[in-house]
Amino acid sequence: MVYEIDGYWKDDKSEFSGYLVSEMDCTPDGYEDDDIFFFGMSENVLADAVKRGEDTVHDFVVTAYREVG
Repeated sequence: MVYEIDGYWKDDKSEFSGYLVSEMDCTPDGYEDDDIFFFGMSENVLADAVKRGEDTVHDFVVTAYREVG
């Protein structure tokens, strides 16, 4: 599954949108390596990241996500 995420960077609070993440640890069919921002993020992980806000190990905060493929 591939998801599109919105969020911001913790260090400078600059926002981003439309970054693609994959629940697989490899590039999904139909995508290139450079298309995927982050690997290994399932819907459960994304929902938890939204709930936790800045309380994650990542350098970025996920504020919203949607399934795209």
